[in-house]
Amino acid sequence: MVENRVRVKDKGRIPNEHDPRLVSIPSAPGYACKMHYLAAAAFTVMASACYAATGIQLKARSGWRAHRWSSRAEYEAYLVAHYGNVEAGRKWVAFDSPHETGLAVDLQCGGLAPISKTAAQQKRTVVYAWLCDHAAEFGFSPYLPEPWHWEYNMPKTDWERMP
Repeated sequence: MVENRVRVKDKGRIPNEHDPRLVSIPSAPGYACKMHYLAAAAFTVMASACYAATGIQLKARSGWRAHRWSSRAEYEAYLVAHYGNVEAGRKWVAFDSPHETGLAVDLQCGGLAPISKTAAQQKRTVVYAWLCDHAAEFGFSPYLPEPWHWEYNMPKTDWERMP
């Protein structure tokens, strides 16, 4: 299992939820998540394969989201306020999130959820084991510290192409 991180600096950001590249994906109750249409297609196929193998339906808690900070200073002030200093906060909150590209998904299903304090337990779930063994077949790679977070990396030319 190898990380293949999506970087905003390499792709860019999808500017808003109305961008035609964003489409809905299967989401956990109470959430309406979107991903880049090529990532969404791969996610849908992967979700079908996961369900066939495990009986667990992959559901997103978060997909695309807008850039959160108006400036680097605002970001750093948030880190100091919530984590005590910038360095401590950077490991938990990114200035540029791969979610801004529409190529990252946080899952909430089968024992996975975006909750750091249960990460070790989440890595022992059936769905996480299945993803570790099969997600690469569908173009997805993990962000290893967060078992719920998976990314779909593709060439920038494909990412830029409109549907």
